[in-house]
Parts: sequence; C-alpha cells; structure tokens
Amino acid sequence: MKSASDFLSKFHKLTPPNDAVRRAVAQAVSAVLGTHIPKERIRVHNGVAFIELSSVARNKLRIERQSVLEVLYERLPSARHTVRDIR
Repeated sequence: MKSASDFLSKFHKLTPPNDAVRRAVAQAVSAVLGTHIPKERIRVHNGVAFIELSSVARNKLRIERQSVLEVLYERLPSARHTVRDIR
C-alpha cells in the first residue's frame, strides 16, 4: 500500500505563479536598493529575472545582486527554483 507522501511527491517541485514571483522580486529590490519598481517592469524567463531600470539603478542592482537574491529567498523560499539570477 502506498503512503500519502508517495502521491503528493509530484507536488514538491511546484513553482509559485509568475505574478507572485514578480511581486516578490519588486519588493526585494525595493528593500535593498530603495527604489520602487512596479511588477510590470519585471519579466522572468529561464530562471532569470529581467528588470527594466535606468543605467544608474541597473549598476546598483549589479553591485547588490546577492543581497537582493537573499532578501527574495527569505520572502519567497520557493523562488529558489524559479529565479537564479537578476539582470
């Protein structure tokens, strides 16, 4: 007889909806950089979150990339499987 965990194991790798990830990325960037970014300016594709920013903000993001990812993973732990890099 199979246990319930065998049946539920396929749900272990589910990723959060794209909207939730975009919102969490926007909040993480706002927390670290202090710049408000609407979620409409964020696109997630193949594990990379692309953010439309000015050149100055983009350079700040490049410097603080690891901090932004740490804040993102604290706020949305399942984002580890969805977002591996921010550009």
